[in-house]
Amino acid sequence: MKRIIYGHRVDIEIYKALLEEADITCLVKNEFEEAASAGFGSGLPGNADLFVDESDFDKAETIINAYKESNE
Repeated sequence: MKRIIYGHRVDIEIYKALLEEADITCLVKNEFEEAASAGFGSGLPGNADLFVDESDFDKAETIINAYKESNE
């Protein structure tokens, strides 16, 4: 999997829903929550990474960019 975007958790969940509607499998990774549960402090609260399969990267990027442009 390849990271496509890093941002606020709310935005990441919107992007994830859009990608899943397009049948693109994605993974949300939140370093802060993972580190906190392990007893460490890392990352920023409220932020997360969104990953997609490399084969879907271009399609996912197009979807995310179109959404961002229509919501500026």
